[in-house]
Amino acid sequence: MKRQSTAEHYQKRLSVLSDYIYENLEDDLDMDRLAEVALISPYHLHRIYRGIYGNSLTDSIRWIRLHYAADRLIKTDMSIEAIGRMAKYNSVQSFTRVFSEAFGMPPARFRREGDHVQFTQPMRKNEDYPMQEITVKDSEALTLIGFEHHGDYMKVGQQFEKLQGWLATRNLIDPSIRFFGVYFDDPDTVPTDQLRSLACITVANPDEFPMEEGLKRFDIQAGKCAVMRYKGPYANMDAAYRWLFSEWLPNSTERVGNQPAYEEYLNDVHSVPQTELLTDIYIPLE
Repeated sequence: MKRQSTAEHYQKRLSVLSDYIYENLEDDLDMDRLAEVALISPYHLHRIYRGIYGNSLTDSIRWIRLHYAADRLIKTDMSIEAIGRMAKYNSVQSFTRVFSEAFGMPPARFRREGDHVQFTQPMRKNEDYPMQEITVKDSEALTLIGFEHHGDYMKVGQQFEKLQGWLATRNLIDPSIRFFGVYFDDPDTVPTDQLRSLACITVANPDEFPMEEGLKRFDIQAGKCAVMRYKGPYANMDAAYRWLFSEWLPNSTERVGNQPAYEEYLNDVHSVPQTELLTDIYIPLE
């Protein structure tokens, strides 16, 4: 039996830790408890996490909590104080400061004026939708390999984190790597616990790729797609999809094809502000 490398050992332990974090975001998540879950000494957990993922454990937890806070601001009428408490901030002032740094505006303004608001406006005939670039083009065939996710699309980042750790510990990350998400179900019609998605990368030579248990392959055929270049927080993207299907598609001459929607992530959530995230949303057409 092939012996597991030290890097692979720690990647598996941090994968367990990631599951725990996503399932317990509203708890305190003190470092001693996290070290206990990961079975890694609290003296070394931060260094090992940064060595594999390239960013700090504290920053990752903060980002995930702010991601959920933005989602609650958009989808609920919860008070800003309550949302801040769920994100583990002791005061509205501290929550507002950190949220503003990440999203470019305070929570109250984000709720009123965030990118999601623009998608509530109907499309005007013979006008391109303002602030959005939508093109119809022939897309390339893709072979994708990654980890499946079942459940809330808001939590698919959990699988991307695992995928990045898996790649890093096997020296498979290089500047040409492209990250994609495939979304098989409509979250407005399919129960949340039954949603299916895939966090993945493109692979040029799949027969030579070191497939392991848990990794899945999915092939996307070349063909015509509607592509939206979306700029902004991932928490706002539900509104973009609704607008595409309720406004853009009926006002176009196009019909959807027989492949699922997919996304390409063009920059890194840990290296740019939320407002600068770039995502290409692909809707396959006939």
